[in-house]
Amino acid sequence: MPGLIFINKRGIFKQGRSWSELTTPDYSNASDHSWISRYGSVTFNNFGRDFPDGGMNEVGLFVWEMNETIEYPKNEGLPKLNQMNWMQYMLDNCLTLEEAVQCAYEFEIDGWGWHFFVGDAQGNTAAIAFIEGEIVIHKGDDMPIPGLFNTPYERELELLQYYKGNGGSYEVELDNPEVPRFVKTAAMIENYQEDEDIVDYGLYMLDKLMVNDVPEWSILCDARKMQVHFKTRVNPEIKVISFSDFDFSNESPVLIVNMDIEEGGDVIKQFTPYTNQKMRSFYEEFMVPLLPEEFFTRNGITMDEYINRVCTHSDAAALKENQVFYGTWKNISLKENDDIEAMIVLKTKGEAVFVSISIDEGNSDFYHTEHLLMIRNKLSFTFISKDYTMIEVKALIEEKKMQVDFNGIEDYYGSYVLHKE
Repeated sequence: MPGLIFINKRGIFKQGRSWSELTTPDYSNASDHSWISRYGSVTFNNFGRDFPDGGMNEVGLFVWEMNETIEYPKNEGLPKLNQMNWMQYMLDNCLTLEEAVQCAYEFEIDGWGWHFFVGDAQGNTAAIAFIEGEIVIHKGDDMPIPGLFNTPYERELELLQYYKGNGGSYEVELDNPEVPRFVKTAAMIENYQEDEDIVDYGLYMLDKLMVNDVPEWSILCDARKMQVHFKTRVNPEIKVISFSDFDFSNESPVLIVNMDIEEGGDVIKQFTPYTNQKMRSFYEEFMVPLLPEEFFTRNGITMDEYINRVCTHSDAAALKENQVFYGTWKNISLKENDDIEAMIVLKTKGEAVFVSISIDEGNSDFYHTEHLLMIRNKLSFTFISKDYTMIEVKALIEEKKMQVDFNGIEDYYGSYVLHKE
């Protein structure tokens, strides 16, 4: 199973994609969702940019998929995303487990059958499944064992009760491939000693969870030290990615590297800028030989058309006609706000978005901004005022009008209507 590692950046404008629109001649059930990423992330992908199997963002939220027979809920009133793009949306925008879980209720998801393991830097975890058209969440007290495999979570709990330590009589034999991986996980978590190196122990757990063959990928996300450790069947030397080594700002491009790096250790120097042509070459060399042609063409498009769609889908976000936020926004004279002139400038370089703000209080200096986020037409960011107060800016964009609210730590600084010049 081939794969690419992506270093995704914050401050990137993205347009969502459904699996249907990528694979049908008429782009049916297309997504109209868009966002600007708040967080950078490291993801492991084989189907394309923003289509991960899993990964972790720069604030320690992580998500991974496992195969499962599912039925995604249908809701024509919700925006559409394919299941991989939905995971990237989570990593781009979510800080906590609760925020990630909420995403399950905010989209109509399509694609093939996966359920999902999600966690955050505080140690909270959840299993998200879609069973008979309903969203099923296990977290907190409903998730006594923080693990997920290719079986519904309720069924894993049922099987657990037949093994020693959980009410049953069967031995938990770690080297026996017939013992459920969930049961082994519960035992190994229970047996962990605090003086053991937790990364080494985590990798040991992954080795013990092998069923019949060495897994193609073994990946460990350390949400405390903000590192990712991984190996592949082809090249089993342990590699490490330290988040502190990367600049997740949008001042530099998205980076990629093939997972099958031979040398172990730090892999920072192996990454190169992403291009559509590199993605196409990866598909032609690895993915096309791996999967049957009908997997890509069964909905009526050609192989070349499919590859072109998945390798170029992010180009649309760089087009100015799709960047409804782009431009200079100023407030016109309003009776209640005559004393302040506000100007927000949103510029782009490709799909990278940069925002600056000027509040005319005797000069026209622009403030440095942080925490840029946009979901559909809702925009937010922060800046530090001259008296060192953090100001939170929240805006709603409607065509050429922007309704803006300014909030301090305790004070509210008013609402303004800005218009695009």
